Amino acid sequence: MTGHVETNVRLLPCAFAALDRVAARWGTSRDATVRRLLSEHVQAQEDRAPDDRLTHISTVLRYPPLGKRAPAPRTARPLRLRAQPGLLERARAVSLRLPGQYARSHRDYQARTLTDAVMTAIAAAEPIVDDFLEGLLPLLRQRAALGLWRLATAATATGPEREALDAAREAVEDGWPLEVSAEDLDGPGDEVPARMRRVQLVARILEDEVAWHAPGRFQVAANLARSWLSGPGAQDGETLLYQQAQDWQELYQDTLHAAVERRMQLLAGTIDYDFTGRGGTAVWRAERRVEQQDFEAWLTSQPTGTAAARLITPPGWMLSRPESWHAHTPGHPAGEGDLPQPYAQWVAEGKVLCFPSEGRQVFWPLAPHPKAPGWAPVPGIEPVVAAAGRLRPEQVGAFVEAVLIDWAHEFEDDVSGRITLWLPVDRAVEFGLLTVKDQHARMAAARAQTLELMDAVIEEFRQDDPLDVQRTERLREVRGRSRDFGRLARQYNARIGSKFRTVRPVWPWTGGSVAHTLLSGSPPYLVQCLALWAHRNSIRILEESMQDAWNLAFDRYGRRV
Repeated sequence: MTGHVETNVRLLPCAFAALDRVAARWGTSRDATVRRLLSEHVQAQEDRAPDDRLTHISTVLRYPPLGKRAPAPRTARPLRLRAQPGLLERARAVSLRLPGQYARSHRDYQARTLTDAVMTAIAAAEPIVDDFLEGLLPLLRQRAALGLWRLATAATATGPEREALDAAREAVEDGWPLEVSAEDLDGPGDEVPARMRRVQLVARILEDEVAWHAPGRFQVAANLARSWLSGPGAQDGETLLYQQAQDWQELYQDTLHAAVERRMQLLAGTIDYDFTGRGGTAVWRAERRVEQQDFEAWLTSQPTGTAAARLITPPGWMLSRPESWHAHTPGHPAGEGDLPQPYAQWVAEGKVLCFPSEGRQVFWPLAPHPKAPGWAPVPGIEPVVAAAGRLRPEQVGAFVEAVLIDWAHEFEDDVSGRITLWLPVDRAVEFGLLTVKDQHARMAAARAQTLELMDAVIEEFRQDDPLDVQRTERLREVRGRSRDFGRLARQYNARIGSKFRTVRPVWPWTGGSVAHTLLSGSPPYLVQCLALWAHRNSIRILEESMQDAWNLAFDRYGRRV
């Protein structure tokens, strides 16, 4: 059909049956019916306040489940959607997205916004019912759905999450203010207020943005829905979940700290699995989000002409900002229209980076104009900007952070040497930082370590199943070929195979931050390379820091299974 875009969503047979009944009533094709339903639904949703927009109960319960959890009779099948350009994006924008869900991610974390729009549109015109949905309130306001979800997260909260949420509640009860910036709490004697602000922000982000997802949480949501969204009191239950007044707050705390018997009722139908690791990493992500927000505020708020340093935890690195560098936010909303001048020209010329922060566009780095009031690009910054050329706008803030990491800073507690900028040895030789002889020695050492990891994986496979001689022999045949070995090991057993990695020959950079290397007059090609590898190393460090949070959560609160 000319002028239409096409995609598909997966619906249950009962949803197809309801759609077909509407089509028969209207005397239109299934394709035309769903297009009309969706168009009318989007318009109605856009006319509502965000909290009052509707969602289908199947969205907050993630029904039908994915993969092996889905019983064969309930298996969803695809429905083709053909609509005018823009309608599908509008539909996604007004649909329910639970905290921690994203458009592209692991399947447990994937948002079903378009499916929600279609299910809600059909259910508003014709009931959608099967054995699972029978008796449940089909449509509820999105704020009520979020109220139900928060109860489910409380019932399944792990030790790290409960500690973070309880700390925030105690800070609120003690009267510590939240609406104060980190920069206003950066002086002597501000340590306690700053800590109280932080614990409240971590809890808010933990609840509103970075929740972990697993099938068990949706099962608990279904158990709660049977209690609050079914029977004669279903509408009253929806109101309670929507208003989230004092009675809901008390219910939330009772659920978060439920006694063993009550918790077993809430967890009915879930598997006996310890999600402490996911809880620990969710708290880590919330702490990291607070640090990112405060870092971006720090970039724009520091007085010009003063050098500044800032410790970022997690992951624990030190940032150093040159005294003449500044970030500026001219008030232009992120994602709206053309960038203001002269910033747009500077961005186009590769002299300034631009990234979104708190709904605004941030331009960095800028320096005071030498001859007039206002700002100008930092001289010689082009190699740094070029290193960020392939990044999406939302990734640029993390790149800026990496450029300011002081790689020469010594941390007493970084015994592992994790916060290190590792350069490939060939680049180190190219820049005159390493001799060819040392390069060969490091390459040989990396090769030996890779073979040791291969031998360890082969031995674990042998112990895992001593009778499967063919498997271990096949791994020995590809020993020495890293790519083939890794692929085959993961194919045989993802858990054991994931322990293998190819050790790369690298050299540690100890010359300070990329920013200060630029100001020292280093060659542009060295600065660009350092900026690129600083960002890559920062991603590695963050991943390892989050893995530490996973392990620490089990060590402090949970059991390993």
